Amino acid sequence: MDKDAYIKSLEDKIESLEKRIEQMHKHVENLQRRLGMNSQNSSKPPSSDPPGTAVVLPKKRRKKRGARKGHPPHLRSLLPPEKVTQRIELVPEVCLCGCAHFKKTSDEPVRHQLVDLPPIEPEVTEYIQPVYRCQDCGELVYQSLPDEIKRRHFGPGVLALVGILTGSLNTSKRKALALINELFGVPMSLGGLSACEEQIGQALARPHQELLEHIQQQPRAHADETGWRRGNRKKGWLWTLCCNTAAVFVVQAGRGQVAAKKLLGTFGGVLHSDRWSGYNCFGGRRQLCWAHLKRDFKALSEAKGLMGRIGGELSDLTREILSLRKRVRDGTLLWQTLQRRMEPLMQQVENLLEQGADSGEPLSGQCRRIFNQRHYLWTFVQDAQVEPTNNFAERTIRQAVLWRKGSFGTQSERGARYAERILSVCTTCRLQGRSVIEYLRDACSCHLSALAAPPLIYLPNPTAKTA
Repeated sequence: MDKDAYIKSLEDKIESLEKRIEQMHKHVENLQRRLGMNSQNSSKPPSSDPPGTAVVLPKKRRKKRGARKGHPPHLRSLLPPEKVTQRIELVPEVCLCGCAHFKKTSDEPVRHQLVDLPPIEPEVTEYIQPVYRCQDCGELVYQSLPDEIKRRHFGPGVLALVGILTGSLNTSKRKALALINELFGVPMSLGGLSACEEQIGQALARPHQELLEHIQQQPRAHADETGWRRGNRKKGWLWTLCCNTAAVFVVQAGRGQVAAKKLLGTFGGVLHSDRWSGYNCFGGRRQLCWAHLKRDFKALSEAKGLMGRIGGELSDLTREILSLRKRVRDGTLLWQTLQRRMEPLMQQVENLLEQGADSGEPLSGQCRRIFNQRHYLWTFVQDAQVEPTNNFAERTIRQAVLWRKGSFGTQSERGARYAERILSVCTTCRLQGRSVIEYLRDACSCHLSALAAPPLIYLPNPTAKTA
């Protein structure tokens, strides 16, 4: 090989190695970025943060523990007289001065109440079927049980208790069974507990469907999804669609647009969601969650070079935008003033996103995806009733996440239906300030009597006059 060819081969090899080194640098930078992901700069839950992760608390929470000076007292309220089962009147024996002569006054007496629970004894109804012999044919006969009693061992009170323990309090089946057996004295097995859950699921089938249809007719709704195992090897997803007064959960096999269409149905209002592509099938108005965007921009700010500067500026703008919207909610800023101040901020955000999308940096694709959905960023500026975040859905689905962490999902289709229905009812009752156990008792009582369950949604009378 001559001298020129040898030099050319070395130059080609150096160029190839330089490209390889550049690729390795990008790979290492990507790995470092992924290693530094936590709940503050990504969608990872706080429970996944490694030890030593700094927790950034808002300023309003940086307070000393304990009661504040001058705060109004929070005293235990006394039960009304009709709730008192026993009264003991104490008469003074001697005064502080040593006198024992007293005269009764009209002043309100001092009251102190002691609350206790007596031993709980279940009510047991026994159906006796005497056996008779027919005098004509000699056959042994007895009266059969009524249809509403057959294959029924527990009443609506027990069913409601099972629903509260396993569906609202996230109690494991074995712990719930121990509580039912030992505290309430109800003999039950694990199989009997599972059969009770099946009956509860059947009783809540119609209210669950009514909830879904009701929320699909609302002007605004929040949607979110989380992983939900179905069986040992079947991965599924738990979806939620909620509004101010109701929430519905649906367990589905997928997380794509087919599942989203099934959840949203005929919904035509404003949809609050994150940037998950499954919601791209929705053709109406949307509001992307700025809490998610805040974490994404913080992750961008931790990058090096131009992308880090862009991410830092976007993080500062996000804090300013959310602060302005909070002032409107608190009543310290007029809505018209917010709209006027948002105009330059909106333009700055879009310019920075476009700059990051065209930069060619490793994280430019994230800026490009957000920029392509920029028309979903500012719905809360156009409508005063729209929140800039999807925190309502995040809080709503938290109960289901706690369930999943303790049970790893459900093992059967019947269990999935029970989970989605009991979660929907418990969350809706909580949003409406209703008693969960009272509703479950009424719904199970109607189901055992072959009647329709009471509605969870009380629609206004269409013939009533409105002001």
